[in-house]
Amino acid sequence: MSADVTYFRIERMVRSDAECFLCALEDEIERKYIDAYLLELVMDAKAREKLVEGGGFCNHHFYKMLAVATRPDSSDGHGIALISQSVIEKIIQDLQKQRKRGKEVFRQTIECPACAHVANLMEIYNRKIVELLCSRNEEFLKLFRSSKGLCIPHFALLLKMIKDTMGGQSQEIIKTIIDVEEKNFSQLKSELSEYIRRQSYEFSDKDRKAVEDVLLKSVQKIVGRRGIKHDNA
Repeated sequence: MSADVTYFRIERMVRSDAECFLCALEDEIERKYIDAYLLELVMDAKAREKLVEGGGFCNHHFYKMLAVATRPDSSDGHGIALISQSVIEKIIQDLQKQRKRGKEVFRQTIECPACAHVANLMEIYNRKIVELLCSRNEEFLKLFRSSKGLCIPHFALLLKMIKDTMGGQSQEIIKTIIDVEEKNFSQLKSELSEYIRRQSYEFSDKDRKAVEDVLLKSVQKIVGRRGIKHDNA
């Protein structure tokens, strides 16, 4: 992946007005992987064999696959059925081995290819963002300051990466990131106050509906997108 393509994709996400542009980027990478898998690999016997050997998809991505494959305009349910059948056949084999072994505890190991794909690409994008910030790229700093910033998990990850990269020279950049976060969380706090105010009886359903999106935005800002892998190390 060329540096220019990496930068322009990051720039597009920062300009997307998402509550966390890294969540938006992860979501796009994940959706493209799922669409490509269902289009190109779901009926491929070798790809299915490799998937089964790794234990199948994780909880999050199996449900994502199922949701896309069972849409009214999709015919991918057949492929998901083949994957499920193959995984179940492997589980039955493991159960039979378990019976022969006796007391050994049954363990399920999943090496989800979707998780690996998302993680590998996000590593590239995260390192590019750190490089842009640490090199004090004025164009990107201006863009970053005008963004809605990051969710707390991605904020914490970015701070750690910058500290690991710059050590004691990171304070100025960290201050910039914190300023952006504080500005956007303060704005969100004001929007929540307005939401709460409009729950009073004198406001109409239309008034309440006009501000209802702040609940989702708040959750996205605090914990990140649904399915995000938190780094608790």
